[in-house]
Amino acid sequence: MAALVLPASTGCEPESTGGSLLPELTIERVGPVPLVGGTRLAIEGTGFVIEDVAALIVVFQGQISGEVIQFAVAPERVDESTLLVPIVGDIEQQLIRDNGVFTGRITVIREPTIAAEDSSVFIDVQLPVQRVLQPRLDEFTPNALFIGETVTLWGDNFLHPSEGATLVQLSGTMTTTSPQRTIAIEGLQIPTEPVSADRRNEATFVLTPDVLGIIPGTFEGQLSLINTTFAGVATESAPLVVPGLPLQEPLVASMTPGAASRGQWITIEGKGFTAPDGLLKVATVLVLEGRFSPVAGPSVSLEGPNAITLVPDFQMSNDLVRTVLRVDVDTDGNLTGLGLIPGTFSGTLSPLVLFGTDVARGQGLPISFQVLPQRQVVYLKLLPAFDDALAEFGLLLEKERVKERILEVVKRDYEGISIDFAFEPPADFAEYSVVEIAGRDPNGKGLFGLDNTEGKDVGNVRFDDIIGGYNAQTNADGYAAYGGVFPGEFFKFSQAIGDPILANPRFDEIFGAVSPLLGGEPATANESLKSSSRGALVAEAVRVYGNIVGNTISHEIGHSLGLAAVDGNFHNIGDSPNAIMDSGFDRPFAERAEIDGQGPARFTEASRRYLERILPVLN
Repeated sequence: MAALVLPASTGCEPESTGGSLLPELTIERVGPVPLVGGTRLAIEGTGFVIEDVAALIVVFQGQISGEVIQFAVAPERVDESTLLVPIVGDIEQQLIRDNGVFTGRITVIREPTIAAEDSSVFIDVQLPVQRVLQPRLDEFTPNALFIGETVTLWGDNFLHPSEGATLVQLSGTMTTTSPQRTIAIEGLQIPTEPVSADRRNEATFVLTPDVLGIIPGTFEGQLSLINTTFAGVATESAPLVVPGLPLQEPLVASMTPGAASRGQWITIEGKGFTAPDGLLKVATVLVLEGRFSPVAGPSVSLEGPNAITLVPDFQMSNDLVRTVLRVDVDTDGNLTGLGLIPGTFSGTLSPLVLFGTDVARGQGLPISFQVLPQRQVVYLKLLPAFDDALAEFGLLLEKERVKERILEVVKRDYEGISIDFAFEPPADFAEYSVVEIAGRDPNGKGLFGLDNTEGKDVGNVRFDDIIGGYNAQTNADGYAAYGGVFPGEFFKFSQAIGDPILANPRFDEIFGAVSPLLGGEPATANESLKSSSRGALVAEAVRVYGNIVGNTISHEIGHSLGLAAVDGNFHNIGDSPNAIMDSGFDRPFAERAEIDGQGPARFTEASRRYLERILPVLN
């Protein structure tokens, strides 16, 4: 029997011209068949508009063995091309019986609630109906299994979840290789999942470790299907003999990339990986055995008890896992982990599957993997309030030029340091810092910026600081809780509307031409690129605004990296000319703005030595 019923004939009742306001109403097919109690009959076509536009009604008209069937029902709308009619309740009572066929017509009526005419379309059908379905199993794939494999079954009369369940039943023996043992499997039943809502001939199940175990070997016996309805009626298929079905050991096929640094995603492809499950007591880990040769110093053996175990951070399927090159703190407070020291690992990567007391280890894949120097990645996250601040400064339509200047500043400030800045989160790193750039200070203190991460991270042990949002621990310690960079507070430098202590008349000269708060006319798109006196004014406002934001970002990132370099201090001691890590009052507007011969700000010699030590750039 075909999975979908195609029309014997189709037609449309007469419509007025008003119907053209809505998409064409059609029925292309219905299914699945046969119908049983609980079937969600799908009607596929076009023009199934939302309830706010039109009401939809499905009408059944026909007969079963000479008995007239006629009823109307409001369907469930899935989308503009699919309606569902659940065969339950009164509908089930009218349609479902033993070995019947509904012969007749299914009509969809559309009654618009807008200014359009009613329309309808029908399809002539012959729908087999049954009280119970006898399943049939013809074949399955693959013919060699790995743990976590999706096994596909082909046959007919599989049940959908709304109708009951189709179970696959295994009976036979599982003979393993190492250790050698034979395990009897009698009537083990596993739920299946239909592949499609409109077909009954294909279903799948996942080979979890509790089915055949994890130790490689061979299953011999038979498979059968059991349909169980919600009424408790069960029907079973004829058995399918399985002369010998191998269960393979897990394997690693590839590891990419071949070079990575701390915090970076590593993707491992293979077969036989299983997701961690505390109830089943199952997990997959990856074992690196070989030698590690650092850039400087003698090589280190990572064999036997010294082998490195990687725990997957993410598993997409039984053939793909992802892990992160991490650095951790050991019980003595020392940093440890493969991502700590640059060098080359040469050896093997092996999958290890654990299930209770059983262990299945796959053959190792020979690899040569380069550990790159640590690289701090920083995501500059622009919040909606950043646009609000730009609008106040009259630079909203120059946003891209401002962003370009901000990146120029932070990259210049950290030149020679292994650190990257971007306005998009990295796809290849799991551990990276975030700096949120907003508008006004949510702490109500008028701060230009705040590193609200917990404690002074000497040595940059944390690679995933978030400078932004609300930090409850920071609040509990008595500090302002909301972190980030707050460009909306830069108006404190204005002599006209700012803080007299911080004010500089040059601020009003630079931004007075474009800031509405200072009586200026906001910049138009790309006005800073125009060769005119006005274009030059806008270009200078863009440059200075980008300088101040960039300088503030460099300062706050410096905090999160563990600066200032003096133990116990967050800022430089005293006022060092043009020093990024000076305290706020020692960083006047002209220095931050890089005007009148002041700036650009730099890291002091001690801070620079610290940064080069924790994030060195190696040739």
